[in-house]
Parts: sequence; structure tokens; C-alpha cells
Amino acid sequence: MGKDLKAFMARYVSGWRSSRHIEARLRFPGMNFHEALTRVTYKRIFGVWPDLENPRTISEKMCWLKVNDKRPQNAVITDKYRLRGYAEQNGLGHLMNELHGVWDRADDVDFGALPDAYALKVTNGSAWNVIKAPGQAIDEEATRKRLDLWMKTDMSDHKGEWYYAASPARIIAEHYLDNGGGDIPDYKLFVFNGETRFIQYCETRYSGLRSIFMSPQWEPMPFTYAVFAPYGPPPPRPEALDEMIEAAKTLSQGFALVRADFYINKGRLLLGELSLNPVGGYTVFKPDEWNEKIGDWLELPDKATLTASS
Repeated sequence: MGKDLKAFMARYVSGWRSSRHIEARLRFPGMNFHEALTRVTYKRIFGVWPDLENPRTISEKMCWLKVNDKRPQNAVITDKYRLRGYAEQNGLGHLMNELHGVWDRADDVDFGALPDAYALKVTNGSAWNVIKAPGQAIDEEATRKRLDLWMKTDMSDHKGEWYYAASPARIIAEHYLDNGGGDIPDYKLFVFNGETRFIQYCETRYSGLRSIFMSPQWEPMPFTYAVFAPYGPPPPRPEALDEMIEAAKTLSQGFALVRADFYINKGRLLLGELSLNPVGGYTVFKPDEWNEKIGDWLELPDKATLTASS
């Protein structure tokens, strides 16, 4: 066993995530680490190894894309700061939330210059957010420590999403979204080969997440994620639905799969983020047959086209 691997094992001796790292290095020596981690993580979740030579399910196809599509633009659109420039280039800069500041270090965050309410986000990861509501106190020292920890964490080591490591870690402060004290629903459009196939509607994110999948015509789809209970009667159709679908089509050009997340705040449509591998690329739908049916909707690109544009 090599010296580097011994040091790695000595440092990470317990935990589900750490054991995946060890297994990935031992089982697939010489393989790109993110690919090895993707394979091991898939096996842990689904109980079988992914067939990346002939992918059929939606998760296998997302893992195939993660392993084979290494184009630099993937890191651009998944970076919460650089996404702003990408949206602007595509004529959709008006969909971005107001920016209050951007910093390269947690120590540089100027809390005194921020408004009473805001959202702090680390740009090259997922769910690394600090939300300060109006009138709420904030522990600046503790917040800096949390932000600094996130900035030093390599999110690509979690589920093999390599593009997070290809983006610089920054902190941005965005305008606080206040929907009159109520919940701000999240509309997640799953765009396959330029076409919105279905939309995940999410609500009550911080008090017990509820979710339902809807068609582009705003009819309930016959599937959901395995972790969710039945939603009940569908939510009302958003007035900005057509605008969302058109924006998602524009933003997804050149990508086989993009999930475009939108919010509607006080009547204004906002783009939250773009994701290339929803749930890290390991989605579990129920009923089970929909994992392959949804996979059939996604046409994978030829590997040669991905290499040529890298």
C-alpha cells in the first residue's frame, strides 16, 4: 500500500462518506478518482454497479455524463457567481437576484455594509447558505468560521461532481427574498436535450419539505422521489410558467441535461441555480419503473463531441 493511501486511510477511518473514498481508491486503483467515487456511491445507493457502457436508468445516464462530460463550461454554469455572467450573455441577466457583495475570503465579508436582511452563499457547492432574516441577530465570528469551513471543503469529493473543484471558492451576498412572510416555492425544471420534461415543485423547505412533479402543461406526473410522501391536490399553475420554460430552454443549450431552478418573489421571476446532476446524479424515483422510463427521455451525446469541445 502506497504512502499516500496509508495517510489517507489514517485520516479517514470512519463514516459512510470516508469509507466510500477508501473503497473507491482500493477497488479502482489508477481510475480517475471522481469516476471511481461515482461508481462506488451508485453501488451504495442502488445495491448494484452502474452500467456506464450501456446506461439505461436516469441515474446511470447522469453518472455517465458526470464521468464523460468534462467541458470547462460545466464549471461555469454550476458556479453561483459565474452563472450571473452566463445568464447575462444569454439575455437573461434580469432573472438574477440582486447582488450585495462578493468576497474571496470569509474574513473579508463586510457585514457592516450589508442591508438588514440578506443571503450569504459559498459559490462552488450545494446548500452552503446563511440566511439572515429582517431584524434577526447574526453572530459574525461564527458565520465567518462556517463560511471558511465550507470554502475549504471540496464538494466534488462528496458525490463525484468534479466541476465544483474546477471553480474558485467565493462568497456572495444576495438580496433577501421576502414573500410577505410566506413560503417561497421552488420550481425545478428538468430539461432534457433542450426540452422541459417535468417540473419539481417544492414548498415549506424549512418546515418539512413537500414536493410534487408536474408536467410542462401543469398536470401531475405519475412519479415522485422515493423519499417523498404523496403531495395531495396539485398547487396552482404559476403565471410565469411559460417564461420559466423558455428561459430554461435558452440556458440549457449545449447541455444534455440541466435542472433549472426558479423562484417567484412578489411576482418577479428569479433564477436560483443550474444543476447538471440533480441529487448528485443519484435520483431514486417511485414507482421503480420510472427510473428507466425517465432515462429513455434523455439522449446522451457522442463522446467525441464532448472531447472536441473540451
